[in-house]
Amino acid sequence: MGKKIGLILAGSVLIGVFLAWMLAKGTDEAQAWIDPNPWLGFVAWGLALLCLLGGAALIARVVFRADAGRTDDVGPSR
Repeated sequence: MGKKIGLILAGSVLIGVFLAWMLAKGTDEAQAWIDPNPWLGFVAWGLALLCLLGGAALIARVVFRADAGRTDDVGPSR
């Protein structure tokens, strides 16, 4: 149970990093760094999207992972 909570918290933090970037990218301070160097903005967008996808993957891993004790009857029984 503790591992599941940890994965959900880690996923939430990664999604929070993405949302923080979405808020910060529009500020004058961030634009002062990004405007002279477009590669910096490209790298920041890439990292932010990786954080979003990684966070979503961690949460999906917990939600859609089969329980170890559960058995599904698939196929003909013998």
